[in-house]
Amino acid sequence: MSPRTVTQPPDDPRMWKRLVARTHPDAGGDHELFIWATATRQAVCGGELGSEIPRREHQDRQPADERRDTERVPFDPFADFGFLTDRALSMADAVAQPYGFLLRQVADCHPVREGSLYDQQRRGATYKQLAAIGHQVGMNAAERAQWYDVCRSIPLSQRHAGHILGRLKRRAA
Repeated sequence: MSPRTVTQPPDDPRMWKRLVARTHPDAGGDHELFIWATATRQAVCGGELGSEIPRREHQDRQPADERRDTERVPFDPFADFGFLTDRALSMADAVAQPYGFLLRQVADCHPVREGSLYDQQRRGATYKQLAAIGHQVGMNAAERAQWYDVCRSIPLSQRHAGHILGRLKRRAA
């Protein structure tokens, strides 16, 4: 039997931070690999894979909900999703490009009443999602910071951001 190399669990935040930092385009990484790494991180650490990934408890870590909330647009989980969608669309005419173009992408993002999409409607967009959107349309760091401000002013949900990113990817294909 060969010796096993000790490795961190799949949801270890330090390892994900290192991976995402190395793949980030601003650090000389590959754009597509960065997008893939952040989507994979969301699936593994966001719980989308359910119980398929073995998890271990860490006593000294900040609770996952608190940690994730600081990485998101501040958001009221009881906000009306349809109202926020309408607000994003009305703001699209008032903001500069490409922000208006991006906000218009939520026009066909309709509310749902259950499931993972419903859960995403009740959380703020992650800054990783917003950065991925910014990179997809070629924003520089200053433009991405302004994009984050626009998204906070709505506020944009995780579902909205995922919808925008999905439309951009389909358009690029």
